[in-house]
Amino acid sequence: MNHEHIMRKSLYVNVFLVFMKIVSGFFFNSVALIADGVHSISDLLSDIFVVLGIRHSIKPADEDHPFGHGKFEYVLSLLLGLSIITIAYNLGKNVITNWSNAIEVPNGLTMVIIVVVIGLKLILARYLIRKGQETGSEIIQASGQESFSDVISSAVVFIGVGGVLLGHQLDIDWLLYGDKVASFIIALFIIRIGIIIVLEAIKSIQGKTVGEEICQEYKESIAKIDGVHAVDQLDMIAYGPYYQAIVEIKVDGTKTVKEGHDIAHLVHETLLKNEKICHVSVHVNPGGKL
Repeated sequence: MNHEHIMRKSLYVNVFLVFMKIVSGFFFNSVALIADGVHSISDLLSDIFVVLGIRHSIKPADEDHPFGHGKFEYVLSLLLGLSIITIAYNLGKNVITNWSNAIEVPNGLTMVIIVVVIGLKLILARYLIRKGQETGSEIIQASGQESFSDVISSAVVFIGVGGVLLGHQLDIDWLLYGDKVASFIIALFIIRIGIIIVLEAIKSIQGKTVGEEICQEYKESIAKIDGVHAVDQLDMIAYGPYYQAIVEIKVDGTKTVKEGHDIAHLVHETLLKNEKICHVSVHVNPGGKL
């Protein structure tokens, strides 16, 4: 299953959730559910950005981009994070501005809607995180994490709306603000998610190495190549959904330049057989004769 197909599924679910939350929020008088719908709009933007990013990042290398277009994914992640922060800021500002306005008691059916939303979003979040890990796509995993935050925000809405309904039944005034408090908490939560996405995108744009566990797998395959005495160093740099490999190998110091080159070329070609590696640089270090 390709990356774009995965994200299209998420896109369809989020379109449905945005419609469901915002329409239900207006119909059942829940400011918090409308705010949660705005949060889902950020998920929708995420999916659109991811689909665009995937389409561009999988383009083959060209003269102007010899390592491919993988880092475009990080640029879109950065824009996504900034968009989420902007949406959340305006949401929080709106809650504060309208704090003293008349309080409307939501319809009890709002609770049922929220439970359905939480169930759907939890399934989607787990699906995206799992597929992101399977495909090694950072932006799909980020979208899954953002979707999981929607589960938490919907839980906050559930508590807030429940508080308003309880306050109305028991005539407890301070509980009537639960809907607005939930809306403000969601705004803060969305801002936090946006900041995390921005920081991760900046880190990736600067050049982030992959985990030692992944490197070890490639080291073992290189060490098996005839003529390679040892793998002195291997750096795997994330490049969107791909890796850029920089490797130093040790060969018999008595071999000719051509023989050393042939071994390096074999390492180069072996690594490039893996579809996740977009570029390989091999440096040869002389060692003792075995």
